[in-house]
Amino acid sequence: MIHLERLGPRHADAILAGQDPALAAEIVGQRWSRESLDSFLARAARWRADGPIREYAAELDGVLIGGGGLNLLDTGLERGEAALTYWLLATHRGRGHGHVLAAALVSRARAEPRISRLVLRIAPTNSASSALARSLGAERTGEVERHPADAARTVDRWVLELRRS
Repeated sequence: MIHLERLGPRHADAILAGQDPALAAEIVGQRWSRESLDSFLARAARWRADGPIREYAAELDGVLIGGGGLNLLDTGLERGEAALTYWLLATHRGRGHGHVLAAALVSRARAEPRISRLVLRIAPTNSASSALARSLGAERTGEVERHPADAARTVDRWVLELRRS
């Protein structure tokens, strides 16, 4: 079973060792350096557990396999929306962990009264992420946005309604 915990400095070595060009391109646009990752993880560790920006580490049997986030503060979000992100380290892809990880994040979002809709931004070439989003019940909106890590690229906007009226 996947365990979610707050992402923090203790995850740095596993992220640095497990990152690959595909992960780097999706998250920050380039591979993490020790300094840039340490800086990000130190900030993430200071964020409140119930705050507007939440980053999680996903562990399986005590081993970091990936992570994700629920971020209520992000460009293009409206009240009640949160950006859902998920990622897996290279050696843990293709085993079904992505769906379990994303479903755990969706479950946390459903328990949060401030979140009624999740927004996913998926590169058009990322067929695995599109399939995962579809399996969660998310739908492509037809809107195209700038990639969060690389303004020269675009992403498709997907939404997952958590509370239908």
